[in-house]
Amino acid sequence: MNQIASIVRRYWLPLLAWNSLILAATIAATIYATTNISPFWKANAKLNIPEKSDGLNSNLGTLGELQSRGTTFNKDFNPLQVQLAVLTSDAVMERVRAADPEKNLYSSLSSYKKLFTVTPEELSTAISVEVQAGRPDLAYKRLATLIEIYQQRLNELRYEDADVRQEFSQTDLDKARNNLQQAQTALTNFQKSTGLVDILEQNKGLIATINQLKATRANLIAQAQSNETQVRAAAASLGVPPQQAMNSLRLGENKEYQAIRDRVAEVEANLSVIRSRYRDDSPHVQSLLQQRQELLQQLNRQIAVAIPNGNTEGIDQTLGGNSSNSRIEMLAELVRNQTLAQGLRQQANQIQNQIYKLNTELNYNTANQARLFELQRGYEIAEGVYKGIIARGQEGKANPFNVYPNVQTIDGPTIDPKAIRPRADVIAFGGILAAIFGSMALISFLENRNPLLKPKDLQQVELPVLGSIPRLKRPNLERQHRGIEIEIEFQRLASAVLMLEQQHLMVTSATAGEGKTTVTLGLALALVNFGFRVLVVDGDLRKAELSRRLGHPQTQKTANAIPTPVSVYPGLDLMPAPSISKGKITEYCARGGFEQCLCSLKDSGSYDYVIVDSAPVGLTSETNLMSAVVRNVLFVLRAGTSNLYPVMDSIEQLTRHNAQILGMVVNGVESQTEGYRYYGRPRELMETEV
Repeated sequence: MNQIASIVRRYWLPLLAWNSLILAATIAATIYATTNISPFWKANAKLNIPEKSDGLNSNLGTLGELQSRGTTFNKDFNPLQVQLAVLTSDAVMERVRAADPEKNLYSSLSSYKKLFTVTPEELSTAISVEVQAGRPDLAYKRLATLIEIYQQRLNELRYEDADVRQEFSQTDLDKARNNLQQAQTALTNFQKSTGLVDILEQNKGLIATINQLKATRANLIAQAQSNETQVRAAAASLGVPPQQAMNSLRLGENKEYQAIRDRVAEVEANLSVIRSRYRDDSPHVQSLLQQRQELLQQLNRQIAVAIPNGNTEGIDQTLGGNSSNSRIEMLAELVRNQTLAQGLRQQANQIQNQIYKLNTELNYNTANQARLFELQRGYEIAEGVYKGIIARGQEGKANPFNVYPNVQTIDGPTIDPKAIRPRADVIAFGGILAAIFGSMALISFLENRNPLLKPKDLQQVELPVLGSIPRLKRPNLERQHRGIEIEIEFQRLASAVLMLEQQHLMVTSATAGEGKTTVTLGLALALVNFGFRVLVVDGDLRKAELSRRLGHPQTQKTANAIPTPVSVYPGLDLMPAPSISKGKITEYCARGGFEQCLCSLKDSGSYDYVIVDSAPVGLTSETNLMSAVVRNVLFVLRAGTSNLYPVMDSIEQLTRHNAQILGMVVNGVESQTEGYRYYGRPRELMETEV
């Protein structure tokens, strides 16, 4: 409750304004309703739209089937909305107003529409219609006229829809027919140019042929490898390479070569006999040498004929004649196997060429497959659109109520027997609700708009709370009375200050109105009651609130003047604020004027405690300069008033100027009880600072 009371006190003015406005509006609305609004009667009717009508099926070929089941209701589209639009259209309402005997009372169609309330019923196909009038018979007539004109308008829309459908169906049909012909022509031309009709079957046949050729090629290669193995074995047995064996066999089979070789052998024999008889220069020997030379030349020519490549190295030139038949047969078998292997390799190469051509064709088909499918799909879509337009045309002819179904009147126009009059209690209750919820919304808005310092925010500051001062009330006694009570919390604050062992303090705050002057006086009086001699220094050179409250206005100060404290209470002296122009205050502090005054007071040694009441940190610049002289700072906050951001900024500024913030004093705390108080200095000295 205390928290609520605090919030109400904080925002009492906007709350008062809001509730006054609500009260005035409620009174005005009640007076207006009871005096100016006449009683009226209501007529009611209920209409129904059939959910389904006879449908039409149409085969669209490969695209499927077109099925129409009339009007269908779902969450995405509700035909009731179409009917509502027709029922409340200007075309219908204008005709109803024209037939109304009180039509001259309504200057605009929008004002006349307010007499009618049309509502679709949830999870049904019904529409509720409500009409009001100043007389029961007029309400009945208005509702009956509305239903009649609504039915007439539906018939007009059906005929208009049929005409439009017929016109657009023929246009769409011609366009669809042209698109279908173009799609068919494109498909046919592509099939002719590529030879692709059924690309799946064609590719299937190509793949089968390729696989068969690959198997045949593999078999040929295997046979060739077998023959080549036999060739290598025979060549190793004969001691000659396959090509030399083939060349040797060719020479052995050359008859002319064998005949010349035999003649060479005869000449060699004769030459051997003649040389035994004659010298080499003998004509006989020379003649035989000449014959041998000619025969050898003939023999070389026959070798060249038999061996076109001219590679005669390693050739067995002794084959034929008296040569071994087994060697010849082995050479022949080697040559046959070599020739067979070469033939098989050649066949395998030819098959590989065929496979390459078929793969090229397959790739060509695959490259054109997408285009063929695209053309086929385009043809199917064009065909489906064409058939769909034909089906819709037939549907429109078969069911003219498909778009605008026949509306059934479930409950005819009925009149409420009692007239409806405005109720003052309902208006008052609405005003109370508006006041309550509006006040809550206003408080929430103001709370969020003004980020006040909250207890959890104090935890983030990480500074000790030295004292919590309750909200001070105005004294009830006369000013001349000397026994005014002081809050005991100031005594606790003074005890905390004693524990700090700091005799020179500065009391400041972030902004004005947070009670730093009140805290300064309360702390000073508490220390005086402890038996200490205290000097309070008015460091707020702009407002001098402390000097004014203690009855000592600002004094004129020259450059070299020494401050003179004045006594305000036994044990308590005041150093009034000097009278300095606002433009010179910062210069006064920056050039050491404040430090000089404070040092003179410190040197006197007459006081146990010196407390400086400074200006707010966030509103002036001299407070930061003073904190460099009086480094020990008490920072004052006001509960429910201090703003988080100025507080944090002020603490940061003081820290940058090397001030030592001893702790925080929370002022204006809501007191749970009256608490214990002691008597001392008149309480008017500690009135809440504004």
